Amino acid sequence: MFDILLIHGTVITVDREHHLYRDGYVAIEKDRIALVGDMRELKELPMAKRVIDVNGNAILPGLVDGHGHGGHCLIKTLGEHYQNWLAMAEEIYYRNTDTDFWYAEGALAAAERMKFGITTGVSIMGSNPRMDILEPLEANLEASVSVGLRQMSGIGCAGGAWPKKARVFHKDGSVEEYQVNPDLAHETTREAVKRLNGKNPLATCIVAPDSMGWRPSERAEANIRHNRTMYEIAKEYDVPLHTHAFGGDVQFMHDTTPEILNYKMSLVHSTGYSEEELNILAGSEAYVFHGPTTRSVIRKFCPAYEMLKRGIHLAVVTDGTAPDRSYDIWRDMKNVQLEQRIHEAYTGVLPCGKVLELVTIEPAKALGIDHLVGSLEKGKKADVIVVNVHQPHLAPFGAMPVERLVYHAMGQDVETSIIDGTIVMENRKLLLADEIQILNQAERAFERMMERFGDWSVTENPALYSLENVSGLAFPANR
Repeated sequence: MFDILLIHGTVITVDREHHLYRDGYVAIEKDRIALVGDMRELKELPMAKRVIDVNGNAILPGLVDGHGHGGHCLIKTLGEHYQNWLAMAEEIYYRNTDTDFWYAEGALAAAERMKFGITTGVSIMGSNPRMDILEPLEANLEASVSVGLRQMSGIGCAGGAWPKKARVFHKDGSVEEYQVNPDLAHETTREAVKRLNGKNPLATCIVAPDSMGWRPSERAEANIRHNRTMYEIAKEYDVPLHTHAFGGDVQFMHDTTPEILNYKMSLVHSTGYSEEELNILAGSEAYVFHGPTTRSVIRKFCPAYEMLKRGIHLAVVTDGTAPDRSYDIWRDMKNVQLEQRIHEAYTGVLPCGKVLELVTIEPAKALGIDHLVGSLEKGKKADVIVVNVHQPHLAPFGAMPVERLVYHAMGQDVETSIIDGTIVMENRKLLLADEIQILNQAERAFERMMERFGDWSVTENPALYSLENVSGLAFPANR
């Protein structure tokens, strides 16, 4: 007997053979997919504890968002008019947050991702990771899995100026202030992956420094040591190595620590690479994680189409949600097509099936979990979503289902999410968590953070109704 049987759906498997069943079914037993196929194969309806007739709606593998930032859901749009937005984010994360903030944000982010059809999410804790203590990371993982999301979160060495000024708000009301140096990152990162893994099958602690390669603020020897240490920790504990990277970084890693550029490495943004760096990546197993709605691609173009043509491994991510994005990865599917097609002046770039792979099986491969998730196949984890296609913007549905979804669907069209064999959302209602409570906790955490931060100017853009933001407007230094 199956536990869950989804019937009469348009099943898009995203497997190697690109199987698509226009009247199909997915059978789930415990946490695994037991069978996938055409309804005509079933001579009679198998026994199941729960039979769900999806009535022609689309059934897909859960989407995999390979990059985001823990904390961002509670600071989205704040200071979006500042040229040095990262300075504001660091001030908030290092000096004005407590464990309740990180838990509330983690639950909110998980809920947003899940309601957009994301069943696996990846997050760096903060912008330049808050890595002096483990409580933010621990709270993020705990909150994410409480909502039902499959979550990978991590820390590593932060970027920016050193030392960093940090505050910890203790439960007894006391406040502790201290300075943070980069060497602490090596110690806390190792402790994180050692202590936080194995607690919950849905939660994985990864190695996730702000950047790897050449950091201009550090000497060559310090960069080499940093890169090698982050790699060695990830290798020792067999977890993904996840980081931002830009022009010059790949060349430096290739010249000094080439072993790093392996299948465990995912490089986010990846703008400004030289021709030689593209050649290096094409000969490596490392993945590029491209965020088509990020500010990085506004500053410098990421040639995602050219990378794929060269054989570079690539996936599409949200980078959600601050200062100006969301976790609606359906929007990123469309945006990656749009930006690459504009650049190539050719509407044939990146067909819809390829784009769907870039948010399912490709990020799963990058994270080393493609044997578990990323496609609907017998034996894989039951991470499955159902998309409501009976709506004007998707009708008439059925003739070209993949194209209709990639071009026209939105995150709000996801109706049901199943993660690890458990129905975590049905009819857009979260089943393992109280959505109203999540929203209320987020509101309270935001208010406490802003009381400590004390600068409401981050909510007031003086150029809001102008043609552009005030040039050079900066977050005040030396607060």
